Amino acid sequence: MRVFIAVTILASTGYSADFTTYIGDQNPYNVAAIATDSAGNTYVTGSRFIESAPATSETDVFVTKLDPTGNILFTTTFGGKGSDMGTAIAIDPAGNIWVGGSTSSENFPLHDAFQTELGSGFPEGSGFLVELAPAGTVIYSSYFGGLMGGSSVNGIAIDQSGNLYLTGTTDASDFPTSPGLPSGMVASDALTPVSGAFITKLDAAGQHVIYSALIVGTALDCYGGSSCFLSARNTSGIAIALDPAGDAFIAGNTNTTDLPVTKGGAAGYGAFAAKINAAGNQLTYLTYLGPSSGLLEPEGPSQEITATAISADAAGNAYLAGTTDDPLFPATPGAYQTTLNTSPAFEPTPSDAFAIKLSPSGATIWATYLGGPGNDAANSISVDTSGNVWLAGTNGAGFPGTSRWVNGMAGDFVAEMSADGSALLYSQEFPGGAVGQGVAIDQNGVLHLAGNNGLISSITPSLPFASRMLGIMNAAAGQLSGRVAPGEVISIFGFGLGPANPMSATPENGFFPTSLGGVQVLLNGVAIPLLYVSASQINAEIPAPMNVMESATIQVIDNSAMLPEFHVEVDATIFAMFLNPDGSVAAINQDGTLNSSSNPASAGTIVSVWGTGFGNGDPAADGAVAAVANNWCSYCQIFVDGDGQSVQYAGAAPGLIDGVMQINFTPPTQFGVPPSQIVLDFAGLGVNGFIWVSP
Repeated sequence: MRVFIAVTILASTGYSADFTTYIGDQNPYNVAAIATDSAGNTYVTGSRFIESAPATSETDVFVTKLDPTGNILFTTTFGGKGSDMGTAIAIDPAGNIWVGGSTSSENFPLHDAFQTELGSGFPEGSGFLVELAPAGTVIYSSYFGGLMGGSSVNGIAIDQSGNLYLTGTTDASDFPTSPGLPSGMVASDALTPVSGAFITKLDAAGQHVIYSALIVGTALDCYGGSSCFLSARNTSGIAIALDPAGDAFIAGNTNTTDLPVTKGGAAGYGAFAAKINAAGNQLTYLTYLGPSSGLLEPEGPSQEITATAISADAAGNAYLAGTTDDPLFPATPGAYQTTLNTSPAFEPTPSDAFAIKLSPSGATIWATYLGGPGNDAANSISVDTSGNVWLAGTNGAGFPGTSRWVNGMAGDFVAEMSADGSALLYSQEFPGGAVGQGVAIDQNGVLHLAGNNGLISSITPSLPFASRMLGIMNAAAGQLSGRVAPGEVISIFGFGLGPANPMSATPENGFFPTSLGGVQVLLNGVAIPLLYVSASQINAEIPAPMNVMESATIQVIDNSAMLPEFHVEVDATIFAMFLNPDGSVAAINQDGTLNSSSNPASAGTIVSVWGTGFGNGDPAADGAVAAVANNWCSYCQIFVDGDGQSVQYAGAAPGLIDGVMQINFTPPTQFGVPPSQIVLDFAGLGVNGFIWVSP
């Protein structure tokens, strides 16, 4: 049984108030939510993956608090023997930290609990609530959601008296409801399961329900038949916000079309918004965000409108964000972007982010798309003191006002919409995984940002970007993080890393240099081999062998200017295959030509692919150009369409840096419809990609 663990981690102080740091440890972190306080501290929660856990993907909840300069004040982890996920976080007036989420652990650690038993939806499990003191010690811990089904707490807000406002989803038939508020029927064990979105207010101690509502729908927008009849009816609250008067607002999603829309609200499908008055005795409004009918397919609307976040201002207006591929989303005249940005090059129809402002009565004040011809989604929203709206999310090609960090790869964005929704005041793209998971604004106008892989940043929009690393990724493929592996060729992304005019390295005496264009990269104080340097990206090689499951520091030096140290964790392996922009593996056919849809490999011939991040292999990696073949991993297997087979060759890639592995294999003569799917299994890790093969 695991219990609460508080760990204090020291991080380097940045050279300005703005910072970027990685909060992971020996286990990877996945960030779900972010918050800030009046002192400018940053709080994040999410899931910490347990490497020693079995294949059930066991996770613990983590909570990390950082000071205004990015120093990690503490990280607390907690959980039981199941899967425990933090999804929501808020700070009360005393500086205590409230975290909500879901757990399947029957032995989740409890303290002064409101609910002491796991819901019967196991392994779906229960929601939970945990309160931490400002220093990270546990004050309160409880299951939440009822006993006769499963639940999840997805959003938390706290008023000036410390009362808690929760939203999420439940199919527990004993979930409490209050007179005067929606009280739909849910069922976890029926032929057709039904779940609902809850809005619940608890007292500051988390012991008493002040009011509770359950919003449920039962009608699906489909043509009938057994699949329609048996399909689950799912409604969920995603996020919650408060105005100063104590009115509670939620954003939610549903696959039903008959939620209890209030007078003046819009019929529709998908995303919805709801408000409960401060007295807790009236549903002030409930309205769908989308049109009353989408383009229908037999199983329902072919378009989607998905809410992800909500915020509220002092006047009682609500602001929602999300993603949609519906050309009928009700963007308003005069809004920044009134039509879905599509391109024939993207199939199926890509999605745009959206933002919408609702009046205190639930009427649409303005609504806008935000995106380019690629796939874009807003994951978080926050409103500043001027009424301007800040969004963080993920973006594809052509996002407005930004430039590409990695050619052909999706990134993250931060954007500011004007208070009337008519103008894009600020837009900055970041590498994918850097900032797109969450945004919170403190009273000084500083943005606190989270990437989904554990990268935390602060940005003062009125100031120039401070020179710093934003994170590291495998140069072949992957997302930004703070993790490296021995022998891995990495890409470092950031601001002010090196020369404005990019430079590529030329090996000298068979070795890549450790200084290029006035730039050095130090790993624990030792310069490492460089392949490419520029102001925003550096490609380098992590030496091998080196100690794994340990922390390390990376520091960039640009012409004697030393950027802040960046904390990294060293994994045994982070293997990835080099990919083409279309997602296919960069491969060479037996005749020496590039593999592509127009030039597939013939079944039974040899295909060569390349990867990096293989760990402490043989030979060592020290920046040398591989001079000769060395089949040092002949025992490796490659899986083609799920079938394992031996490789002809797996080892050094002659002519390339020694951190790159070449794999030669023969696609089988029997395979599915092209392209054949390829999974390379190295050291127990699967890396997905595909090549093109013809009979």
